[in-house]
Amino acid sequence: MNINLGCGERRLDDKFEGGFVNVDFRKTAIVDVVHDLTKYPWPFADEEFDNAYAIDVVEHILHVFPFVDEVWRIVKPGGKLYIRTSYFETEQSYTDPTHFHFFTLQSFDFFDPTTGIGKQYHWYTDRKWRILNKGRSGEESVFTMEKII
Repeated sequence: MNINLGCGERRLDDKFEGGFVNVDFRKTAIVDVVHDLTKYPWPFADEEFDNAYAIDVVEHILHVFPFVDEVWRIVKPGGKLYIRTSYFETEQSYTDPTHFHFFTLQSFDFFDPTTGIGKQYHWYTDRKWRILNKGRSGEESVFTMEKII
């Protein structure tokens, strides 16, 4: 089972295998669990999910480290976190007044102890990820991270 964080009205069931629990702070037709993702802990068990998808959501989270740490808690070892967010150089990043952050391709290096940034700033979190992929897709940045113990 996978989790679709901050799903809004975006259902991922059709695009990915494994089934999804859809979470958002407001009830829409597809939301399975109504929860504010800035309130911790989330109402899920440790290591409950195979993978987590955060599509167009991290830029709306004021404190990114607790958010990613909570994903680490609910994802199984070796599970993936898929992130899509607007790239910092695009107008789209600055147009939405609910965006708190503007991410570069190195922004999530803080979570990976094998990167220069991850080595230098290792104390920000004990919950580590390995970045498997990062890149641009149009105006978006995309990241694939794997939970490591």
